[in-house]
Amino acid sequence: MDLEKKLTRAFFVTFALLMGLGAHYFQHNQGGSGLELAQNNVVWIFFSILIGLGLWKITVQKKIVYSRFSIVFLAAFLLFLLPVFYPNNALADQSYTRLLGLFAGFLLFVSLQQFQFKREQIQRLLVLIVLAGFLQACYSLTQDYLLPANNYFGYDIGYGRPYGIFQQPNVLASFMATTLILAGYLLQQITNKKLQLFLLITVLLNMWVITITMSRTGYLGVLIAVLLFIPWAWQSNKKRLAIFLLALLLGLGFAMIKGDALAARNVDNLKEGGIRLTMYQHSWQMIKENPLMGYGYGGFEKNYLITQAALVKKGELTAVGQQLTHPHNDTLFWAVEGGILPIVAILLLVISFLRLLRVFKLPRALVLLALVTPIALHTQTEYPLYHSALHWLVLIVVVFYISNEAQHMQNKNFPATFALRIFALLIPLFTAIFMITNLYTISKITAYERSKQPDIRLLLDIVNPLVFEDRFNFHLNYFRLSMAHQLNKPEDIQKVIDWTEAAIETSPKSFLYIILYAAYMNNNQPEKAQQVLDYARYLYPLDPQLANAGEPLKALSSAASTVSHAIQTGG
Repeated sequence: MDLEKKLTRAFFVTFALLMGLGAHYFQHNQGGSGLELAQNNVVWIFFSILIGLGLWKITVQKKIVYSRFSIVFLAAFLLFLLPVFYPNNALADQSYTRLLGLFAGFLLFVSLQQFQFKREQIQRLLVLIVLAGFLQACYSLTQDYLLPANNYFGYDIGYGRPYGIFQQPNVLASFMATTLILAGYLLQQITNKKLQLFLLITVLLNMWVITITMSRTGYLGVLIAVLLFIPWAWQSNKKRLAIFLLALLLGLGFAMIKGDALAARNVDNLKEGGIRLTMYQHSWQMIKENPLMGYGYGGFEKNYLITQAALVKKGELTAVGQQLTHPHNDTLFWAVEGGILPIVAILLLVISFLRLLRVFKLPRALVLLALVTPIALHTQTEYPLYHSALHWLVLIVVVFYISNEAQHMQNKNFPATFALRIFALLIPLFTAIFMITNLYTISKITAYERSKQPDIRLLLDIVNPLVFEDRFNFHLNYFRLSMAHQLNKPEDIQKVIDWTEAAIETSPKSFLYIILYAAYMNNNQPEKAQQVLDYARYLYPLDPQLANAGEPLKALSSAASTVSHAIQTGG
């Protein structure tokens, strides 16, 4: 077997291990998004290995394979990157991980193209994605129906909505909807009877899970996707379409057997608009105030909070009980922070994708559009691509498949270079080191925050605090302030004040104001403390910890007990 075939086999083995095992990795954590969630760290390790194999393939075949969409993708990434160099980028470092993730998506797309897969091979990749959906469906149903009250996974059986490995029902629902429609699509093409049975079982289980998640995004995503799917499936194979629809109905029926699946309180929740409309309206006002350059990358959280507080004080906006790190709409998010250029980049990608679909007859174009609909729709109601690395990877693979079906590949000579091979090795190596050390950090942070008597030595064992910098530094400074108060060391209290004031400049979290208030009070600066507390209450009029803050040590204890929840919710 030559090296190119070995690389192709390695790619499939890596992809299979990801979809069969890595994507479902469980480790106790305190919630959040991105790399705060354990499974995302594992997904990124596999993600980087797939990129490394694609880059190595370029050096072996001594050419780079690409399409017009590859060039558009690269151009869009550069447009996304340009706002980093704007003069209002004081907080841009908070956007670097997002931009790295975007660039990694581009590298994965290009890596996939290098293997020049046959249609059957790409079909195999899509089946493996469906396998991941099947496993998540089984895991989610186990959560909701079989786990006892005090289970190892920490799942609250009284919550009533499964969330799978994603720890958020809506994120689970959009993944279930994606793998469901993908299973229906493959069902029309695969002739193997055992695989057909597997696909039908997946459709049934996924529909069951989507129903009991009570996710409006999931419901809407699967409804639109199925409607787009039916015309092509009707032309392709009416019998298989009928069986597919029967599996959907059976999944829906099994879900309805559960007594509280459509309880009155849940139906009422589905009808509510929630606070999203307020988020969207205020974000739109922010865009109109700075349409060209935005507020700067990394600046959404701070500027949304400040402008919201001003409008609440004027009576022009209703106060909400949480601080936002994202407006629950990715288009608005990029526009608020980066202005016009990121929107041009998004439009460039969307228009280029739609142009891919123009080469197909309408029914086929609609079904291909259906494959990306659940995740694409979800990006406009929340932030699944930040919450789940698996969503981003699956979206890239599906878009690659559509691009591969629509366009002829081109290639350009690319002499093997030592540098490219070094990158092919170092990208997965450094990624693995970072993610593994971050998993260790998750274990230490979780143990510390769940302990009734936290041991500061748990935090001192951490070697990679980067992802949890806010939480890590808060706990260290809380400990320092407590000790300084007991030992009467005003110089240490001043160090806590200095750190907290700097932290608030970039991330004005409510719990940071509490610790700053307590630090000023313990430093015999009551007037300064009261100014901090008044401003914090102005920013967070509904925050109960700030409303009840009075005794500094009591306030500090309250902050320590709620910091984990505050960081997770962005409040």
